[in-house]
Amino acid sequence: MWQVLIVSSLLALLQASPGRAQVPIQDNFNADQRSSHVGSGHSGPGGRHRAGFWASSSAPQFQGTWYIVGAVSDDQSFQDSKDDMKMPVVLVTPLGNGDLAVKFGYPTPDGRCQKLDTTFTKGAVNGQFSNPAMAQTDIRVASTDYEHFAVMYFQTQKADVTNTWLQLYARTPELFPEGAQKMQQLAPQLGLSPSQGALLPKSEECAGALAMR
Repeated sequence: MWQVLIVSSLLALLQASPGRAQVPIQDNFNADQRSSHVGSGHSGPGGRHRAGFWASSSAPQFQGTWYIVGAVSDDQSFQDSKDDMKMPVVLVTPLGNGDLAVKFGYPTPDGRCQKLDTTFTKGAVNGQFSNPAMAQTDIRVASTDYEHFAVMYFQTQKADVTNTWLQLYARTPELFPEGAQKMQQLAPQLGLSPSQGALLPKSEECAGALAMR
């Protein structure tokens, strides 16, 4: 029942009056923050075993596999294609200079997984990045608990057109309640409307395609 409520609230994105707000950055964000858990895995809510991300006690918390379970944007190309999109997979690896190496796996309509390697370049503030190769002038980890969800903010600049994006990352291919709530609170503050959002269905095309190195 709670998942139905979360899906409904995320699609609604709060019926608040649109406006622009200062985009937050996760307090004390540190891509190299280390886990206190040990062992080969972690049991999440309900005792489910979560291997990989908690592979060792020295693994940086933000690194590892994420799923883009939802997105909202005023980008017209996203609006034109969002109904046909499936859930991408993301692999994040912190680099020694503070940048993030990011691998994306995008499910394609013909059943393949299109892979893309890129770099999020560290900005002046921890948790803020940019990616000129993808016209992303401002990338922020707006909110994360590292273990379950991350709300990601992107501003893109193509020619004279600026667009705003929010993406909801999750450690598993399903909504996490706190992450959905954080995203629904932030979206209307950035002038994003309910009709501009989408929940992305699960897909097997990219499962396991992005291996940890």
